[in-house]
Amino acid sequence: MRKQRRRENRILRALICAAAGATAFIAALVLLLMLIWWRGQQAEQAAETMQQEQAEPLVIEIPEPATKGTITIYTPDGAVYGYYGEITINSDGSTGQDIDIVCVGYLEGFLEHGEPEYTEESEGAGNE
Repeated sequence: MRKQRRRENRILRALICAAAGATAFIAALVLLLMLIWWRGQQAEQAAETMQQEQAEPLVIEIPEPATKGTITIYTPDGAVYGYYGEITINSDGSTGQDIDIVCVGYLEGFLEHGEPEYTEESEGAGNE
C-alpha cells in the first residue's frame, strides 16, 4: 500500500506540474498578445500625433498679374524702340494659337549707336 501511495503521489505531482506548466504557458501567451496589442495602440497614437503636428494649413497665394510694363524692340539696323504702358496678353501661344498681345501706351524710338548701319538684310526688307 505504501508503494501504491508513493506512485499515486508521483503521478499527482506530475499532473500538478503539468497543470502549472500549462497555466504558465497560457499566461505567457496572453501577456505576449496583450503586449503586441498595446504596442500597436502606441504606434497608432504616435502616428496620429505626428500627422497632427505635421498637418499645417496650406496657403497658396496667387498675386494679381501685372498689367503695366515695358517692351524693348531691337531692329537689325540698330534702332531701339521702347514701349511703355498697359500690356494685355490675350494668348501666349501655349495652346497652339497665335500669340495675341494688346498694348495701350506710347512708343519711343531712338538710335542706340548713332546712325543705323545698312546691311543686305535691311536693304532687302526695304524692297519688299
